[in-house]
Order: sequence, then C-alpha cells, then structure tokens
Amino acid sequence: MSILTGLFPPSTGTAILNGFDIRTDMDSIRSSLGICPQFDVLFDELTVEEHLLFYCKLKNFDPSLASAEIKTMIELLDLEDKQNSQSNTLSGGMKRKLSVR
Repeated sequence: MSILTGLFPPSTGTAILNGFDIRTDMDSIRSSLGICPQFDVLFDELTVEEHLLFYCKLKNFDPSLASAEIKTMIELLDLEDKQNSQSNTLSGGMKRKLSVR
C-alpha cells in the first residue's frame, strides 16, 4: 500500500491505478485514491463537516465545489444528523465511516 499511495517509490516494476502509472502519475492517482488506516485519523475538536472540509483542502479540491461535495459525502455516509458533532462524540462505526473519506 505504501508504494501504491506514493509513500515509497517502487524499486522495480510498476502498477497502473485507474489508468495512471505509479512511477509518473502520482498526482493523478492521489486525486482519486484514499487510504483508510487501521486507526482513526480524526481530530477530536473538529466536526464531521469540518473534517470533510479539511480533507477537501488537503486534496486540493476545487473550493467552489467543496460545499456540495461535503453535503454529498455526509449523505452517502449517512451522517446527516451528526454533521455538526465533534468527532469525539461519534460512535466507533461513525468514526470509521468518517475515516474512509
């Protein structure tokens, strides 16, 4: 996974993800690839909505489209009634949903 996400370069060979080569197209790959680690990468004080905005910014998501994307993600994750709740108040399952981003 570290090689596929660009953390480490391949020593030999390559892999193609969504038509992009990991040796030459990591920016394109990262725009459509995420990783969900074994632990939750959440900030206790941030709300669900704030986390999604933070990750939109990390991925250089178009700011003019971020609000609509956040709304869509909250609906897809079935977290509408928790969108303004801090992550430390979420159940374990809700934290995992939010961690998937």
